[in-house]
Amino acid sequence: MMVPDRLDGFDAVVVGAGPGGAAAAYRLAVLGRRVLLVDRREFPRDKCCGDGLTRSAVRLLADMGVLDELTGAQRVGGVRIRMRGRGARDFHYEDPDGTGYGMVVPRLELDAVLCRRAVRAGAVLWTGARATGLLGGGAGVHGVRIEYEGHRFTLRAPAVVAADGASSRLAHQAGLRSPDREWTGFAARGYFTEVADLDELLEIHLPLADVTDRRVLPSYGWVFPVGDGTANVGVGLFDPTHRENVRLLYERFVADLVATDRRFRAARPAGPMTGAPLRLDFDPSRCGVPGLLLVGDAAGLVSPFTGEGISFALESGLLAADRIDAALRHAEAGPVDPAPYARQLAVRQSGYFETGRYSVRRYLLAWRVLDATFDDDRPLFALCRRLALFPDGARAGVLLDPLPAPAPELARDLRRDLLAVGELLAGCVREDWPMFVRLGGVDEDLSSLSLRPSVLLLVAAAVGGREHPLRHALAAAVDLGLLAGLAVDSARDEAGSAGPRPTPWGNRFAVLVADFLLARAYEFAAQGGGPVVAEFAEALTVACEGRALELRAGPPSGSHAGSHAGGALLAGRAAVAFELPCRLGGRLGGARVPVVNALAAYGREVGAAHALGEQLRDLTGASRWGGSARPGAAVAHDDPRVIGLLGLVAEHAQRAREALRAVPAGPARELLARLATPELSGHEGPGGRVMSVT
Repeated sequence: MMVPDRLDGFDAVVVGAGPGGAAAAYRLAVLGRRVLLVDRREFPRDKCCGDGLTRSAVRLLADMGVLDELTGAQRVGGVRIRMRGRGARDFHYEDPDGTGYGMVVPRLELDAVLCRRAVRAGAVLWTGARATGLLGGGAGVHGVRIEYEGHRFTLRAPAVVAADGASSRLAHQAGLRSPDREWTGFAARGYFTEVADLDELLEIHLPLADVTDRRVLPSYGWVFPVGDGTANVGVGLFDPTHRENVRLLYERFVADLVATDRRFRAARPAGPMTGAPLRLDFDPSRCGVPGLLLVGDAAGLVSPFTGEGISFALESGLLAADRIDAALRHAEAGPVDPAPYARQLAVRQSGYFETGRYSVRRYLLAWRVLDATFDDDRPLFALCRRLALFPDGARAGVLLDPLPAPAPELARDLRRDLLAVGELLAGCVREDWPMFVRLGGVDEDLSSLSLRPSVLLLVAAAVGGREHPLRHALAAAVDLGLLAGLAVDSARDEAGSAGPRPTPWGNRFAVLVADFLLARAYEFAAQGGGPVVAEFAEALTVACEGRALELRAGPPSGSHAGSHAGGALLAGRAAVAFELPCRLGGRLGGARVPVVNALAAYGREVGAAHALGEQLRDLTGASRWGGSARPGAAVAHDDPRVIGLLGLVAEHAQRAREALRAVPAGPARELLARLATPELSGHEGPGGRVMSVT
């Protein structure tokens, strides 16, 4: 590369040309900023990595316009989790828009393609260049010193982006490294050829044992298909006290694969094992100082359960670039303030990463609960499993059914309100139960959002048209109420088991979570005063009575759901998740009393339809909570129980639509009508109509 004539006009200097740094340089260049991208290596260059790209990473790469250049990419349709001693579960991406897939791309190719994209956008690239130190320090960074082609340069710029990896020297110099080294792990990987019958899935093994086979470690192994019978095989370890054994852990993992996995009988290593550190100390307060922003591995943005980091590197690089551009556009004085960038990362990521950052200390909480409940498809455990092990494939707020697309004017207000509700939810669970932070997520167009109580409350409020100041707090309350109910439903009765019993980690977790979430739900409900608390308590009473009845009589079925007991059970299922949010929303929105009553009736009926639809899924082996269907768990679609439940679903859905006749026409009523029937795909409804319930 030629040294440019001007060295004093850069808006930003990006140190490190991996995915995070290249993404930051690309975005800055696209925004018209003069940016220098430096890396100490020449490209193409390899890097120790699993090479796995999640669906989120693929979408970001598509936005950058580089997918067509990744000629060596292997597509994958999801993740296979192999839990030690408990078998395997598959988690597949949904594909609503044609981008429901991940990829495996060797870093030798990926990083070179991303660098070329940044250069085409206008970034200046220096390879073989080394950042020797910052100008300034923790109080403020004004640029960076670079050694390049035998010369030393002092480059002043409003912002420096540190994308220099897990061992970031710039982060250390700025005082941003955690003083506690406990959060650092290590990974090792190698390539193997002649591996037979590799599925198009990212395969992760959890957890691994130490070399004595007596101690289970906070660790994972992986087997990722690269294509043409080649696999990227590696291990990650999150406990630094065993760091010296990572090579032995890797060799043992490979030996076990060769000895027990028929796919590896003829496998041959293709090159040496390589290793790299893992940083698990993500902390929003340590993501930058004035003039310096950390991205990717330098910020500790590595999945604490699977080691994935490329999607987080890409996202953080783009966010850092946007922050720098905003500061320059508004002519902010002095070095770029990283605080808004840190706040964005906190909202998007902190709960998930904090779960893993403390997983060594909270071993009984995070890892043992996942292990103890791996075979259990009850709602709380299935949600936690997905959020921890497959967050990229879980719907935002996945509680009920996918949300149909609202009318544009309603979608705009709904997204704004749900962002506010999501932040309330994240704030109340982030410190104590951070794995739930992502349940409140909302994307740009609501395409990945699922129906949940807060959605019903906000849509019902839109009927009246008044924006009540308490709508966000009460929407958070009903969401927490539903989550607490799912936790209660997930507790297991172990009284009848004989002999020594293992520690009931699942039950402990369910009870603690239920109590915590219920207390927080009441805190939000209390903002509405005594009448709202009384309504909330009444709904919970009905729900508890229905649950008690279900424990005695069993779930509703086509034969008894219409009885008095069956009606009480369905009322319990609908009380918190459907009827309460519809009634509260109508009142908050200023609707007239007859309209509020109609909305409450709608909630009761649509809640009953959804409860019956859930039973139908369980019968046919299509439960939303399981990662993959269990053999022999389903009954035939012509089973009398299925036929009976289908008829009842249709009956309650029709009653819900009839209740809406008293509701004024508009986008809100239209969306409520579309929500009246749960999506039951593949099932034949009355009159031969196929009811679409997934």
